Amino acid sequence: MARILIVFSSLFGANAELARLTETALAATGAEVRTRRVPEVALPQDVQPAAAHEQLATPADLDWADGFVVASPSHTGLLSASIKAFIDENHDAAVAGAYLNKTFTAMATSAFAHAGQERVVDDLNAVGAAWGCVLVPPSTASATMNKLDGNPYGLSFVLAHGKIADTAVAAEVLGEHLSRFVAITDALAPVRAVGGSASPEQPGHQPPRAADVF
Repeated sequence: MARILIVFSSLFGANAELARLTETALAATGAEVRTRRVPEVALPQDVQPAAAHEQLATPADLDWADGFVVASPSHTGLLSASIKAFIDENHDAAVAGAYLNKTFTAMATSAFAHAGQERVVDDLNAVGAAWGCVLVPPSTASATMNKLDGNPYGLSFVLAHGKIADTAVAAEVLGEHLSRFVAITDALAPVRAVGGSASPEQPGHQPPRAADVF
């Protein structure tokens, strides 16, 4: 069965709650699941990570997974600086082809309906594309997507007082989308088995480093 990694950033708890709902939905499909937070790089001194008890995501987790579910809050219309730092830290592995043909789906939260959710999932989807992943958005064909805010590019959640507004609806929408996500991840297993490198490496070849790209 598919191995799915949930990666999230959460200062005040909303995305930690979303990660738990996501883990439950994925477990119901029979998938193996790991839930990991990223280190918060812009944390006010008087606030502790809402999910401090969760393990931190590592390169080994990314290597283990067949598919990625990445959740970020919208910070002034942009994805979390902590998620961006995690992406940058793992750029070398992406350039080396470590994530080719793995699946990728993005999620976002915000306090208001027009506070950058679509932009955040677009940015996350760009990461998945750059990594060579197969993007699995909810799409306009989703039967339940409009029970949230109708974002076809990635599930988006408008918060109520800093929490998931309706966990029952969230669970329903997550269940529909992630069952499809896991099915596609499973179907791509033969493609991943071919190997991560798009072409044979020449003797002495060194993959580019992040410093060569940025």
